[in-house]
Amino acid sequence: MDRPIPAFYACYLLRSTVRHQSLYVGSTPHPVRRLRQHNGNAKGGAVRTSRDSLRPWEMTCLVTGFPSKIAALQFEWAWQNTHLSRHVAPDSRLTQIKSTTRISPKTGRARTRTSKPRLGLTDRLANLHILLRSTSFERWPLKVTFYAEDVYKVWTKWTTQQIEKLRPGISVELDESMRSTNEGSAEETHQEASKSKGIDVLDVSYAGLKGHLEKSHQAIENAEWLHCSICHQGLPSTGAMTLVCPSEGCSALSHIDCLSKRFLDTSSDRDAMLPTSGNCPECGTKLQWIDLVKELSLRMRGEKEIKALFKKRRRTKKQMDAEASAADDVSELSAEDEPMDDLVPEDDDVWHQLPESSDVEELEAPKHPFAFHSDPNPAVRRPPWTRKEMRTPDPEPVIEDSDADDWAVLT
Repeated sequence: MDRPIPAFYACYLLRSTVRHQSLYVGSTPHPVRRLRQHNGNAKGGAVRTSRDSLRPWEMTCLVTGFPSKIAALQFEWAWQNTHLSRHVAPDSRLTQIKSTTRISPKTGRARTRTSKPRLGLTDRLANLHILLRSTSFERWPLKVTFYAEDVYKVWTKWTTQQIEKLRPGISVELDESMRSTNEGSAEETHQEASKSKGIDVLDVSYAGLKGHLEKSHQAIENAEWLHCSICHQGLPSTGAMTLVCPSEGCSALSHIDCLSKRFLDTSSDRDAMLPTSGNCPECGTKLQWIDLVKELSLRMRGEKEIKALFKKRRRTKKQMDAEASAADDVSELSAEDEPMDDLVPEDDDVWHQLPESSDVEELEAPKHPFAFHSDPNPAVRRPPWTRKEMRTPDPEPVIEDSDADDWAVLT
């Protein structure tokens, strides 16, 4: 695999806002864009969600933290077909396989078809709970987030009745922006409703790893000798197979094998082959394994993604116009605050001679706090209270009579 671990990939549970019994399970790297496709606001979507009578749809649940796109697609198929998935034991399935056999009247051949069971909301959430407990997915760094409070209540009711619980490392929570509150005035409620919330504020980029990447680059480039914090042996100068602690002030570098073994030794599951979390060998900070290997994969395989992440974005015309407008407002306010009684002459007919050292044309432009750094020579504005010096044309040179004209000629 020559690509880094994806920044974001999720499986989702879609529900029709018109008919709550209509559900759909899918996967996507961009939930907002995918929801627009399902609702017909963008090209794409699915055939099952294309009926106008069921639109609009809403995303009620997201399962995130998949280490690859293939892993997310595997989980998606298992969630859609839990009654057929090999990741779930037959005795643990909610519904069993039902097949029907038909004999063709023309050919006489028997055809066996497997019927797909109809599942409601409780069944979909129950299958999700079963998959998260299965040996195939229980060690994955998954997180479940609900974006509909009524769906979260159905999940809570189901899980409290089950004896088997999820692994402690799997997080299940309700998005706080979707929690209903009866407090506050109508105006505050309207303001809260107008704010972006839910899946609209999800970060689907590598922006969260930017600081970690900068620290790794400095640690590898500036170190006199790269060595492992666990085995104290040398590390590759390129940083390959090297994990870096993201904690500020910690300089721990480790072989991926050494840190993996350290995390597994301190884990309660002795049969596990892949770690999920552990403490830094130097600073003791609790670290998630997926965060460490995601930064490593991005550093070694994501040259294109890193360039896009650290690329300096151009300001849009709207931003430049807003900054220019703010600069003009500040200039006008500062001009109004300065006293002008001493600068403006009381009588318009009186002209004041300006000294040569204070030529208006040579006034230095004041430094403005909102001036653009890209403009090395900002325009010089003439103060409104000064006038140009009236210059008269230079008179022709006058040569006075010489005293030599009155001299007597000596012979």
